[in-house]
Amino acid sequence: MRRKKREVTDFATIKTFVEQTQVVRMALNGSDYPYVVPVNFGYQWKQEQLILFIHGAAEGKKITMLQQDPKVAVEMDGHHELIQGNMNAATYSYAYQSLIGFGQAELIEDAAEKRAALHRLMAHAAKGKSFDEIPEAMLKRTGIIKITLDSYTMKENKHPNK
Repeated sequence: MRRKKREVTDFATIKTFVEQTQVVRMALNGSDYPYVVPVNFGYQWKQEQLILFIHGAAEGKKITMLQQDPKVAVEMDGHHELIQGNMNAATYSYAYQSLIGFGQAELIEDAAEKRAALHRLMAHAAKGKSFDEIPEAMLKRTGIIKITLDSYTMKENKHPNK
C-alpha cells in the first residue's frame, strides 16, 4: 500500500465496515477483458479470514467464467464525502473507506450449505428481519458462489472535521 497512513489494521473497524456495506464488486478474469459485477453478499468470519457468499442464477456469465478461472478480486467502498478545500483545487480531497481482497471462488452444490449461505446473505441484507424458509425448488435453481479471501486490505481517508 503506497500511502501507509491510510491503511486500516484495526480488525474491529474492518468488521464494522463489512457489516455496514451492502454491495461488493466482484472482478473475474475474462478472455479479453476483466469482468466486474456489483452484487449483494452475505459473509462469515473465520478468525480474521473473510468468506463472502453471493447468489444468483445457477448458470450464466459469472458461473461460466468462474468455472474457467476461480481467481477473483473483490472491492467494497463507502462513507464517501467531499473534503472541501479553498480556491486551489489541490486542497480538495475525498473521505472514504474501501476494502480490496483476492481469493478463490467456488460454487456451492450441497443443499444444506446453500441454505446456510442464503441465510447469511438475508441476515446481512435484511438486518434482523424474519423471512420464510427458502423453498427446495428455489434452492435448486439458485447458484451460490462462495469466495474465500486469501488476503485483503482496507484503507480510509477520514474527514478532518469528523
